[in-house]
Parts: sequence; structure tokens; C-alpha cells
Amino acid sequence: MSIVKQSALIAAVVAALWTVTVHADEVVLRNGDRISGKVVELIDGKLSIETEYAGVVKLDWSQVETFSTDQPIYVKIGDNVVRATVSEADSGTATLSSEDWLETEPIELSRLSAMNYEPKPTVRVSGRINIGASSTSGNTNVDKTNGDIEVVARTDKNRFALGGEVNRAKNEGVETESNWLAYLKYDHFISNRWYAFANMSGENDEFKDILLRTTIGLGTGYQWFDTEKTKLSLELGVNYVNVDRIVSTDTDYPAARWALDFLQKLFNSKTEFFHRHALFSSLDDSENFFIRTRTGLRLPIIENLNSTIQYNYDWDDNPAPGRLKEDKAWLFTLGYRW
Repeated sequence: MSIVKQSALIAAVVAALWTVTVHADEVVLRNGDRISGKVVELIDGKLSIETEYAGVVKLDWSQVETFSTDQPIYVKIGDNVVRATVSEADSGTATLSSEDWLETEPIELSRLSAMNYEPKPTVRVSGRINIGASSTSGNTNVDKTNGDIEVVARTDKNRFALGGEVNRAKNEGVETESNWLAYLKYDHFISNRWYAFANMSGENDEFKDILLRTTIGLGTGYQWFDTEKTKLSLELGVNYVNVDRIVSTDTDYPAARWALDFLQKLFNSKTEFFHRHALFSSLDDSENFFIRTRTGLRLPIIENLNSTIQYNYDWDDNPAPGRLKEDKAWLFTLGYRW
């Protein structure tokens, strides 16, 4: 190989290495440290950047002084998403270069709520399904089956939830439990945390003398946390409750609805503690109310498979004649999440 060709080859290699070294995303922290790599995403106040020396590093967004990217990246600013190349600027700001972004002055980093090289799906769908069953024979013959399902579809501004549960049991061939519950809910986010919602549900329980209890209503909610690790929302609204009885007199009434939905991952793992409840209290009679609660642990098995230990506690302060006010149940199920 001639000296000219060798020189050209060396120059090309050096140029390539220079490109790899120089053309990289860079984050400047408030303490003056600089981290080079490739931005993975900004979500829930955490900036992830992939480095050659430490893998993916997660940084508190509040500790970022400024940053730059070597390629256009999708940036969420308020309700808008723009594709822009980012350049370093003064403390707490960065400059966006894009045909979609008309501002020429540096933008405050606090206005950036999300960032990713690949745009997020318009609709994000998640869900779970759990099934439990047991059967004993001999001196005692008991068969039990139970299951629940929930599917949630989410966009930036809207969230739909559809779910249900069913429980059946027989003792010595005699039915001792038979009930089901189905629900549908729509949330429209007014801001990052506040949302308006519409809810409806249908419930059947032969042993409570409930042929069909329906609820339908509106209200407002506040999403305190909505991260991969923690979720917490509180809701308050007004519902119309209609109860068709199997034997006793039918009833209907307006009711206030209070609901809480909480999920927390434990021990930096996929183990989850969850609790949700909904209280419906008649606006005509303060002693006429009912509450549904679901509390438990989801334990990972492998991949998306999990097991669940769940305690259900329901209270009806005005049950049908001859029926008890409270119902309690322990459930053990296997499930799949996506």
C-alpha cells in the first residue's frame, strides 16, 4: 500500500473516531460535571443518558444546567411536541433549532416535560388478567373460581379504563357465591394532574339480593403520582345509583362518589402493593352508603407473569332484609400483564 493510501486510511479512521467522540449528546450538571453519551429519554423528572463507561445513567432533571444533542430529538413543551436539535445555553436553559419552533431565545428547562429520540405511541395500552381456581373433594367438596381483567388506553390528554371481575363458589354442589362487577371509566386531563371523568358500573350479586346495581356519574380527579414506581389518584364526583332487587324493593338515589387508586412498587423490584376503593354515599340519606375495596400484593414470577394475593372488603350500610352488611374475601390468582 502506498504512503498516500496509508495516510488517507489513517485520516479516515481518525475522522471517524473524532466523529464518534465529538458528535454525542452532552449534559452539563449544576455542579459543573459533563456527561457524554446518548439521551434515552426524559420522563417523570428523570433524564436517562446511555454512556460507554457506565451504561444508562439516570439524572434528576432539576440538577441539569443545560444540554445538547447531536441529532433532532422529540421534545414535549407543555401540550406541544416538537422535533428539534438542542444546543447548550445559559444556566437552566437550552436552545432549540427546528422549523416547528419559532422562538429564538433559549428555553427554560423547566418547560420541558418529556424527551425521546423515538416518538411515543399516540395510544399506549396496558392491562392485566388474573385467574384463580381451587377444588377439594373427599370429606369436603368445594369448588371456587374467580378472575378479574382491566385494560387501560392512554393518550396525553385522555385515559379509558375497562374492567371487571367475577366470583363463583360451590360447597357440596350447592352454590355459595355468585357475583360479578363490570366498570367503564373515561378521564380527560385538563392539566398534567387535574382531570375530569365520567364513570359507570354494573354489579350483580345473588346473595346480596342484587339483580343489577348500576352507577353512572361525573366528577373531577387529581393524579398525585403517575410514574413507573408510584401511582396515586383521588376522585370526587356525583353518581346516580339504581338497584334492581331480586326479592325486595328496588331503590334509586343520587350519591356522592369518593375514590382512591394507589400502587407502589416495593424494594426496587416488580413486587407491587395496590389499594383501591370507591365509596358511594346517598345524598338523600347519610346512612345509605356502600364501599368497595381491593387491597393486595402482586408478586413477579417470570417475564409478565405474576401471582396476586388480594383481600376484598365490601360494606353495604343499607342491605336487603336478612342480608349482612359486610362481605370479605381472600383471593389467590395467577396473572399476566402487558
